[in-house]
Amino acid sequence: MLGMHALQNKNRGKVVSALDKDYINLEILIRKLKTSKKIILICGPTGVGKSKLGITISDLLNTDLISMDSMQVYRGMDIGTDKLNTNSKKINQFMVNIFDPDHKLTVMEFRNIAVEIINREFFNNEKIPVLVGGSGLYIKAVIDGLDKGPGEDSDFRKEIKKNIEKYGPDKYYNILLKIDRPYALRIERNDIRRIIRALEVYNQSGLTFSEMQRSWKGKNSFNSVLIGLKKERKSLYRDIEKRVDDMFKKGLVKEVNKLINDGYGDSLSLKQAVGYKEVIEYLKGNINLEECRELIKKNTRRLAKKQLTWFRGDKRINWLSADKYDNIIDLAIETIKIINNESDYEKI
Repeated sequence: MLGMHALQNKNRGKVVSALDKDYINLEILIRKLKTSKKIILICGPTGVGKSKLGITISDLLNTDLISMDSMQVYRGMDIGTDKLNTNSKKINQFMVNIFDPDHKLTVMEFRNIAVEIINREFFNNEKIPVLVGGSGLYIKAVIDGLDKGPGEDSDFRKEIKKNIEKYGPDKYYNILLKIDRPYALRIERNDIRRIIRALEVYNQSGLTFSEMQRSWKGKNSFNSVLIGLKKERKSLYRDIEKRVDDMFKKGLVKEVNKLINDGYGDSLSLKQAVGYKEVIEYLKGNINLEECRELIKKNTRRLAKKQLTWFRGDKRINWLSADKYDNIIDLAIETIKIINNESDYEKI
């Protein structure tokens, strides 16, 4: 721990007072959450304000954060992934800066590391895990468990990789669209690794990747409360555009250029991550800076739409409209009320 949490006394007092009116005692709730080993997940599309709410909830529950972002695990990819600086809040953040950008992270590896952290750093220390992020597949793997599915077929993979190198990924993405449209719409057209794996699973088992994912539900599930944040579309897109502009002001181009100079220009993480793949095209001279900026905004809006599509398929999620609250404290109060209502008191 880095010391006492930093929520101002007046804000904590406002929260406690508001909860008291609904007969919710915050300290008793914290003890119940610890005893029942409850996990709190805050999810939603990029740019909706998940991180800010996550910090506030972690403060109120005297705990720390676990990032559920598949790109924040990479060192040096800071501005484009909008990593938090939680030091000023005296909150630890896990699942960030674990690997160099050339590491090929799998969903299984992400899940295994996250589960170990949940047990070792949180449950063993009687703390409440607060998970925050928008990587739907990775979140599902952590909270619901993960079926490994069929093993790798090296011959099948080699053949597809060879053809993709020759013809490009569009041909096989379109094949995946016909076989498993729901999953194809959740991934990028150039996400070669996931395209190959989804086709491989179908080729070996006859099951689509979407069907396999649905079978995960309930396997090694954690006792979880799922909070989803959303915004009215115009408001969300406006915030996304501001966020992208801020990334350029903070030095996104310089960050990507450094990663390339450090030898990571051909890494899948950079080639696939929104904000990085576009800047690479700018640095290659294929587009100008303004085109790069607008392309990032467009692709970020597309990403947000895909994330919403994924999360709306999970009926366990309790949705809150972030733009209906005047400030983060009021949003946090409503979030705590949901957590309280979802708590399993029979286990206490």
